[in-house]
Amino acid sequence: MPPNGENKPSAEAVNYSALLTKKQAAEYLQVTPRYINHAVASGRLKALRPTGKLFRVRLSDLNSFLESGASIAAF
Repeated sequence: MPPNGENKPSAEAVNYSALLTKKQAAEYLQVTPRYINHAVASGRLKALRPTGKLFRVRLSDLNSFLESGASIAAF
């Protein structure tokens, strides 16, 4: 468990090139997986698509998404 007492690692403790699943990305941003789907589909969040439905999101792209001021209202 990370020293801050949370179940997820802090951004400083994670490799910024790490690839996250949709569920992991949603947990990191504290949103639903559906929100991640909408963000990727609209092009606001970059994702890697190794197959048709499957995608992975870089942690660095999630942080950029947060810094951009993304909001649920934008969808």
